[in-house]
Amino acid sequence: MDKHDRLHPHGIWAAVVTPIDASLRPNSAKAIPYYRGLLESGCDGINLFGTTGEAMSFGTAQRREFMEAVGESGLPKRRIMAGTGAASLDESVSLTRHALALEFSAVLLMPPFFYRDAGDDGVLRFFNALFARASMPPGRAILYNFPAMSGITFHPDLVDRLMAAFPRAIVGFKDSSNDRALQAELHARHPGFAIFPGSEHYLDKALTAGAAGCISGSVALWPELAQRVFRERDENDARRLADHRTTLAGLPFIAAVRERIARTLDDDSWQTPMPPLVALSDSERAEFKRRMLRLS
Repeated sequence: MDKHDRLHPHGIWAAVVTPIDASLRPNSAKAIPYYRGLLESGCDGINLFGTTGEAMSFGTAQRREFMEAVGESGLPKRRIMAGTGAASLDESVSLTRHALALEFSAVLLMPPFFYRDAGDDGVLRFFNALFARASMPPGRAILYNFPAMSGITFHPDLVDRLMAAFPRAIVGFKDSSNDRALQAELHARHPGFAIFPGSEHYLDKALTAGAAGCISGSVALWPELAQRVFRERDENDARRLADHRTTLAGLPFIAAVRERIARTLDDDSWQTPMPPLVALSDSERAEFKRRMLRLS
């Protein structure tokens, strides 16, 4: 069996940027060839509508239409996952059903993030309704932990409760908090869990600790290097990969990733994020360019 046909995603997954058109709608015509290039140059898969893809800045209809365009593009569906989380149960059900109908590899699910005082019981209630209404099949759900954005942490005891309630549906965990202690605890409690850090900065160490790979918004900028570290764990390559990721430190992350893509593709339209985000300022752009030149 080819590694990309396996049920459980693993390896280097790019949490991809969503290009937009002049009407502030997802631009699938630009996205599809770019995504195909990533799959051909080192990425095991792509994650649509993660945080880097600005999922929460698009409406449900826009997200569904874009997923459909990508799903019908001829790109290998088993190498695509989609973020389908939302604050609204109805929206998350609609998006999850659509991703599953398109036969994507997995769905990434943020906790409901508006009522942050709902507690673990509330999160469990939300997922119980979501999984029932979306008819969640086995092995397709990945929990998306990003408390800096959602305000809610999938802490180990909550994960235990979710795994007990949905033992076959949930197969993985993306940790954009990059909390290595949390990852180690989850790995100890659930050895078969596919754990994905949200950064490639310490990929070699994460793999040694049992990670399945990484799902990162910046591996799209250096996919070949990230894939070499995943396959070979060479110390020099791992150090170079960490240095590359460090070029983004202190800059608006999504804007910096967009800037690098725009320069690589020689297309300024990739610089433009959805409101309320803004592109890099002139001074930020100059600083980013200086950092990248130092890597050359």
